[in-house]
Amino acid sequence: MPSYQLLCIFKNLPKPELMTGIKAAASCILDHNGTIKSFENLGLRRLPIRLFGNDMQVYRDGHYVFINFIAGTTKLYEMMAALKREGDILRRVISNDDEVNEEHVCHCDKYGYFVTDIVDYTKPLTVWNKKVTDPLYRKRL
Repeated sequence: MPSYQLLCIFKNLPKPELMTGIKAAASCILDHNGTIKSFENLGLRRLPIRLFGNDMQVYRDGHYVFINFIAGTTKLYEMMAALKREGDILRRVISNDDEVNEEHVCHCDKYGYFVTDIVDYTKPLTVWNKKVTDPLYRKRL
């Protein structure tokens, strides 16, 4: 199963209420057959834009929390729907952690510059031929 990273921005709450919000997000992951690898609390920060909560109140500060977890790919939409129902979370984003930690191989010795994808440009590219693929090519003219 792939690993994911969940960024939750919580409201500016006191510490006990913040802990219950983090526990609710973690239990949401565990309820959808996920395994939590780690937590990272970045603390209270100023938001780049003002966000509206479910209570339609404007928030300018928020607690940033990263949760690294492993889950099945089919459960992500259900997990996001459950996290949207949480009232303490202002913003939630799930990103694929494998793409973030992916290391690119440098082919500097072979090509002389950094290349991430090797493409063989010696072979001709296939061109879409309208005469062959489009049966109505002559009839529209």
